[in-house]
Amino acid sequence: MKKRCILPILCLPFLCAACKSVPTPSSSEPPQAIEEELQEPTTLPPPEHKPVPLPEPPPEPPVDPDIWDVSDVDISAIDQSRKLISFTFDDAPARTIENILAVFAAFNENNPDCPASATLFCNGCLFDSSSVSTLHAACALGFELGNHTYAHFDLTTLSEPTLQAEIDKTDALLEQADGKPRHLFRAPYGRLNDLVRATVQTPILDWTIDTLDWTGVTADEIYQTVWSQKFSGAIVLMHDGHDQTVDALKRLLPDLKAEGYQVVSISKMAKAHGVTMRRGNVYIRARKKEIGN
Repeated sequence: MKKRCILPILCLPFLCAACKSVPTPSSSEPPQAIEEELQEPTTLPPPEHKPVPLPEPPPEPPVDPDIWDVSDVDISAIDQSRKLISFTFDDAPARTIENILAVFAAFNENNPDCPASATLFCNGCLFDSSSVSTLHAACALGFELGNHTYAHFDLTTLSEPTLQAEIDKTDALLEQADGKPRHLFRAPYGRLNDLVRATVQTPILDWTIDTLDWTGVTADEIYQTVWSQKFSGAIVLMHDGHDQTVDALKRLLPDLKAEGYQVVSISKMAKAHGVTMRRGNVYIRARKKEIGN
Protein backbone atom coordinates (compact mmCIF):
# COMPACT_ATOMS: atom_id res chain seq x y z
CA MET A 1 0.00 0.00 0.00
CA LYS A 2 2.77 2.47 0.72
CA LYS A 3 4.23 2.00 -2.76
CA ARG A 4 0.97 2.90 -4.49
CA CYS A 5 0.76 6.26 -2.64
CA ILE A 6 4.30 7.37 -3.36
CA LEU A 7 3.99 7.62 -7.18
CA PRO A 8 1.38 10.38 -7.32
CA ILE A 9 3.16 12.41 -4.77
CA LEU A 10 6.49 12.18 -6.58
CA CYS A 11 4.98 13.32 -9.93
CA LEU A 12 3.40 16.45 -8.59
CA PRO A 13 6.61 18.55 -8.40
CA PHE A 14 7.44 17.64 -11.98
CA LEU A 15 4.02 18.75 -13.20
CA CYS A 16 4.37 22.07 -11.49
CA ALA A 17 7.77 22.62 -12.98
CA ALA A 18 6.44 21.85 -16.44
CA CYS A 19 3.63 24.34 -16.02
CA LYS A 20 6.09 27.07 -14.98
CA SER A 21 8.24 26.50 -18.07
CA VAL A 22 5.40 27.35 -20.59
CA PRO A 23 5.43 31.15 -21.26
CA THR A 24 2.15 32.96 -20.87
CA PRO A 25 1.43 35.25 -23.83
CA SER A 26 1.29 38.89 -22.94
CA SER A 27 -1.72 40.91 -24.03
CA SER A 28 0.61 43.68 -25.31
CA GLU A 29 2.32 41.46 -27.92
CA PRO A 30 0.20 40.53 -30.95
CA PRO A 31 0.35 36.98 -32.18
CA GLN A 32 2.71 36.16 -34.99
CA ALA A 33 -0.23 35.49 -37.34
CA ILE A 34 -1.49 39.06 -36.90
CA GLU A 35 1.97 40.48 -37.64
CA GLU A 36 2.02 38.61 -40.92
CA GLU A 37 -1.37 40.00 -41.93
CA LEU A 38 -0.24 43.58 -41.33
CA GLN A 39 2.80 43.29 -43.59
CA GLU A 40 2.47 44.81 -47.11
CA PRO A 41 1.92 42.13 -49.72
CA THR A 42 4.77 41.46 -52.09
CA THR A 43 4.10 42.96 -55.58
CA LEU A 44 5.01 40.57 -58.39
CA PRO A 45 6.10 41.96 -61.81
CA PRO A 46 3.43 41.66 -64.50
CA PRO A 47 3.87 38.76 -66.87
CA GLU A 48 5.75 39.61 -70.02
CA HIS A 49 3.42 39.84 -73.04
CA LYS A 50 5.08 38.97 -76.32
CA PRO A 51 3.28 40.09 -79.50
CA VAL A 52 1.75 37.24 -81.44
CA PRO A 53 2.99 37.38 -85.04
CA LEU A 54 0.26 37.72 -87.66
CA PRO A 55 0.04 34.94 -90.21
CA GLU A 56 1.77 35.63 -93.50
CA PRO A 57 -0.67 36.65 -96.28
CA PRO A 58 -0.95 34.12 -99.07
CA PRO A 59 1.35 34.95 -101.98
CA GLU A 60 -0.30 36.67 -104.94
CA PRO A 61 -0.55 34.50 -108.02
CA PRO A 62 2.09 35.31 -110.62
CA VAL A 63 1.00 37.66 -113.38
CA ASP A 64 0.69 35.92 -116.72
CA PRO A 65 2.38 38.22 -119.27
CA ASP A 66 0.35 36.64 -122.08
CA ILE A 67 -2.98 37.81 -120.61
CA TRP A 68 -4.27 41.24 -121.60
CA ASP A 69 -4.37 43.31 -118.40
CA VAL A 70 -7.73 45.05 -117.85
CA SER A 71 -7.21 45.80 -114.14
CA ASP A 72 -7.16 49.56 -114.82
CA VAL A 73 -10.14 49.52 -117.22
CA ASP A 74 -13.04 51.44 -115.67
CA ILE A 75 -16.40 49.72 -116.15
CA SER A 76 -18.23 51.57 -113.38
CA ALA A 77 -20.40 53.39 -115.94
CA ILE A 78 -21.53 50.16 -117.61
CA ASP A 79 -25.11 49.11 -116.91
CA GLN A 80 -24.72 45.38 -116.24
CA SER A 81 -28.36 44.78 -117.15
CA ARG A 82 -27.71 45.88 -120.73
CA LYS A 83 -26.37 43.98 -123.71
CA LEU A 84 -22.94 45.25 -124.74
CA ILE A 85 -21.67 45.82 -128.26
CA SER A 86 -18.32 47.27 -129.32
CA PHE A 87 -17.77 49.83 -132.10
CA THR A 88 -14.28 50.00 -133.62
CA PHE A 89 -12.89 52.53 -136.10
CA ASP A 90 -9.91 51.63 -138.28
CA ASP A 91 -7.58 54.07 -140.08
CA ALA A 92 -7.67 56.70 -137.36
CA PRO A 93 -6.93 59.53 -136.85
CA ALA A 94 -8.41 60.73 -140.15
CA ARG A 95 -10.51 63.69 -141.23
CA THR A 96 -13.75 62.63 -139.50
CA ILE A 97 -12.23 61.75 -136.12
CA GLU A 98 -13.42 64.98 -134.49
CA ASN A 99 -16.95 64.46 -135.88
CA ILE A 100 -17.02 60.89 -134.52
CA LEU A 101 -15.96 62.15 -131.09
CA ALA A 102 -18.56 64.92 -131.25
CA VAL A 103 -21.37 62.40 -131.91
CA PHE A 104 -20.30 60.30 -128.91
CA ALA A 105 -19.86 63.37 -126.69
CA ALA A 106 -23.33 64.70 -127.54
CA PHE A 107 -24.91 61.30 -126.91
CA ASN A 108 -23.15 60.92 -123.55
CA GLU A 109 -24.22 64.38 -122.43
CA ASN A 110 -27.86 63.48 -123.10
CA ASN A 111 -27.56 59.91 -121.79
CA PRO A 112 -25.41 59.94 -118.63
CA ASP A 113 -27.03 56.65 -117.55
CA CYS A 114 -25.68 54.86 -120.64
CA PRO A 115 -22.41 56.51 -121.79
CA ALA A 116 -20.96 55.20 -125.05
CA SER A 117 -17.32 54.63 -126.00
CA ALA A 118 -15.36 52.85 -128.74
CA THR A 119 -11.92 51.61 -129.81
CA LEU A 120 -9.85 53.54 -132.36
CA PHE A 121 -7.34 51.44 -134.33
CA CYS A 122 -4.73 53.95 -135.44
CA ASN A 123 -2.15 54.13 -138.23
CA GLY A 124 1.06 55.91 -137.30
CA CYS A 125 1.48 57.39 -140.78
CA LEU A 126 -1.74 59.42 -140.31
CA PHE A 127 -0.43 61.33 -137.28
CA ASP A 128 0.18 65.05 -137.54
CA SER A 129 0.87 67.84 -135.05
CA SER A 130 -2.69 67.73 -133.65
CA SER A 131 -3.18 63.97 -133.48
CA VAL A 132 -1.86 63.38 -129.97
CA SER A 133 -4.12 66.04 -128.44
CA THR A 134 -7.11 64.71 -130.41
CA LEU A 135 -6.50 61.15 -129.24
CA HIS A 136 -5.95 62.38 -125.69
CA ALA A 137 -9.43 63.94 -125.89
CA ALA A 138 -10.76 60.59 -127.13
CA CYS A 139 -9.27 58.84 -124.09
CA ALA A 140 -10.88 61.43 -121.82
CA LEU A 141 -14.20 60.53 -123.45
CA GLY A 142 -13.69 56.88 -122.51
CA PHE A 143 -12.29 55.66 -125.84
CA GLU A 144 -9.56 53.05 -126.14
CA LEU A 145 -6.63 53.30 -128.57
CA GLY A 146 -5.53 50.33 -130.65
CA ASN A 147 -2.60 49.64 -133.00
CA HIS A 148 -3.34 49.27 -136.73
CA THR A 149 0.38 49.39 -137.74
CA TYR A 150 2.29 52.36 -139.06
CA ALA A 151 1.80 52.24 -142.85
CA HIS A 152 -1.12 49.79 -143.32
CA PHE A 153 0.85 47.15 -145.25
CA ASP A 154 -0.28 43.58 -145.78
CA LEU A 155 1.67 42.13 -142.85
CA THR A 156 1.89 38.66 -144.39
CA THR A 157 4.34 40.09 -146.96
CA LEU A 158 6.77 41.57 -144.43
CA SER A 159 9.92 40.25 -142.77
CA GLU A 160 10.01 39.95 -139.00
CA PRO A 161 12.15 43.11 -138.41
CA THR A 162 9.91 45.23 -140.67
CA LEU A 163 6.77 43.82 -139.08
CA GLN A 164 8.09 44.56 -135.59
CA ALA A 165 8.95 48.13 -136.60
CA GLU A 166 5.41 48.67 -137.97
CA ILE A 167 4.01 47.75 -134.56
CA ASP A 168 6.56 49.46 -132.34
CA LYS A 169 6.52 52.83 -134.10
CA THR A 170 2.76 53.10 -133.74
CA ASP A 171 2.77 51.98 -130.11
CA ALA A 172 5.29 54.74 -129.36
CA LEU A 173 3.01 57.37 -130.93
CA LEU A 174 -0.05 56.10 -129.09
CA GLU A 175 1.82 56.11 -125.78
CA GLN A 176 2.09 59.88 -126.08
CA ALA A 177 -1.72 60.05 -125.95
CA ASP A 178 -2.65 57.37 -123.40
CA GLY A 179 0.60 56.55 -121.57
CA LYS A 180 0.41 52.83 -122.39
CA PRO A 181 3.37 51.00 -123.96
CA ARG A 182 1.27 48.33 -125.71
CA HIS A 183 -2.16 48.31 -127.35
CA LEU A 184 -4.74 45.91 -128.74
CA PHE A 185 -3.84 45.07 -132.32
CA ARG A 186 -5.76 44.86 -135.59
CA ALA A 187 -4.02 43.74 -138.77
CA PRO A 188 -4.63 45.74 -141.94
CA TYR A 189 -7.17 43.93 -144.14
CA GLY A 190 -7.40 41.32 -141.38
CA ARG A 191 -4.46 39.51 -143.01
CA LEU A 192 -2.56 37.24 -140.60
CA ASN A 193 -0.07 34.39 -140.63
CA ASP A 194 1.98 32.52 -138.04
CA LEU A 195 4.75 35.14 -138.06
CA VAL A 196 2.29 37.96 -137.38
CA ARG A 197 0.63 36.08 -134.52
CA ALA A 198 4.03 35.25 -133.00
CA THR A 199 5.30 38.84 -133.30
CA VAL A 200 2.29 40.73 -131.92
CA GLN A 201 2.65 41.15 -128.15
CA THR A 202 -1.07 41.70 -127.44
CA PRO A 203 -4.45 40.16 -128.40
CA ILE A 204 -5.43 40.50 -132.07
CA LEU A 205 -8.90 41.83 -132.83
CA ASP A 206 -10.93 41.02 -135.91
CA TRP A 207 -14.66 41.70 -136.07
CA THR A 208 -18.14 40.21 -136.13
CA ILE A 209 -20.01 42.82 -138.21
CA ASP A 210 -18.37 44.48 -141.22
CA THR A 211 -20.24 47.64 -142.25
CA LEU A 212 -18.24 47.96 -145.50
CA ASP A 213 -18.42 51.71 -144.99
CA TRP A 214 -15.16 52.18 -146.89
CA THR A 215 -16.86 51.00 -150.12
CA GLY A 216 -19.15 54.02 -150.29
CA VAL A 217 -22.35 52.43 -148.96
CA THR A 218 -24.96 54.83 -147.58
CA ALA A 219 -25.56 55.74 -143.96
CA ASP A 220 -28.82 53.80 -144.05
CA GLU A 221 -27.02 50.68 -145.33
CA ILE A 222 -24.46 50.97 -142.53
CA TYR A 223 -27.29 51.33 -140.03
CA GLN A 224 -29.19 48.32 -141.38
CA THR A 225 -26.07 46.13 -141.41
CA VAL A 226 -25.41 46.79 -137.73
CA TRP A 227 -29.07 46.59 -136.75
CA SER A 228 -29.76 43.29 -138.50
CA GLN A 229 -26.62 41.52 -137.20
CA LYS A 230 -26.29 42.90 -133.68
CA PHE A 231 -25.96 40.68 -130.59
CA SER A 232 -24.41 41.02 -127.15
CA GLY A 233 -20.64 40.69 -127.46
CA ALA A 234 -20.42 41.63 -131.15
CA ILE A 235 -17.54 43.73 -132.51
CA VAL A 236 -18.49 46.18 -135.28
CA LEU A 237 -15.95 47.28 -137.91
CA MET A 238 -16.16 50.90 -139.14
CA HIS A 239 -13.62 53.36 -140.47
CA ASP A 240 -12.55 56.91 -139.75
CA GLY A 241 -12.74 59.22 -142.77
CA HIS A 242 -16.27 58.53 -144.07
CA ASP A 243 -19.11 61.00 -143.57
CA GLN A 244 -21.82 58.36 -143.99
CA THR A 245 -20.35 56.50 -141.01
CA VAL A 246 -20.76 59.59 -138.86
CA ASP A 247 -24.37 59.96 -140.03
CA ALA A 248 -25.11 56.32 -139.21
CA LEU A 249 -23.69 56.77 -135.70
CA LYS A 250 -26.18 59.55 -134.98
CA ARG A 251 -28.99 57.02 -135.40
CA LEU A 252 -27.31 53.92 -134.04
CA LEU A 253 -26.32 55.18 -130.59
CA PRO A 254 -29.80 56.24 -129.39
CA ASP A 255 -31.61 53.37 -131.14
CA LEU A 256 -29.30 50.76 -129.65
CA LYS A 257 -29.85 52.24 -126.21
CA ALA A 258 -33.62 52.03 -126.71
CA GLU A 259 -33.15 48.36 -127.67
CA GLY A 260 -31.33 47.62 -124.38
CA TYR A 261 -27.74 47.91 -125.66
CA GLN A 262 -24.73 49.93 -124.52
CA VAL A 263 -21.89 50.71 -126.93
CA VAL A 264 -18.45 50.31 -125.29
CA SER A 265 -14.78 49.77 -126.13
CA ILE A 266 -13.39 46.26 -126.61
CA SER A 267 -11.50 46.11 -123.30
CA LYS A 268 -14.53 47.37 -121.38
CA MET A 269 -16.74 44.73 -122.98
CA ALA A 270 -14.20 41.98 -122.35
CA LYS A 271 -13.85 42.93 -118.67
CA ALA A 272 -17.61 43.31 -118.12
CA HIS A 273 -18.26 39.97 -119.84
CA GLY A 274 -15.47 38.14 -118.01
CA VAL A 275 -13.56 37.35 -121.22
CA THR A 276 -9.81 36.76 -120.84
CA MET A 277 -7.89 37.83 -123.94
CA ARG A 278 -4.43 36.41 -124.56
CA ARG A 279 -1.42 37.56 -126.55
CA GLY A 280 -1.42 36.42 -130.18
CA ASN A 281 -4.97 35.02 -130.05
CA VAL A 282 -7.52 36.36 -132.55
CA TYR A 283 -10.93 37.54 -131.31
CA ILE A 284 -14.02 38.33 -133.35
CA ARG A 285 -16.41 38.74 -130.39
CA ALA A 286 -16.51 38.89 -126.60
CA ARG A 287 -19.65 37.13 -125.46
CA LYS A 288 -20.64 37.23 -121.81
CA LYS A 289 -19.58 34.14 -119.90
CA GLU A 290 -22.53 32.33 -118.39
CA ILE A 291 -22.35 30.58 -115.00
CA GLY A 292 -21.32 26.98 -115.47
CA ASN A 293 -19.79 27.56 -118.94
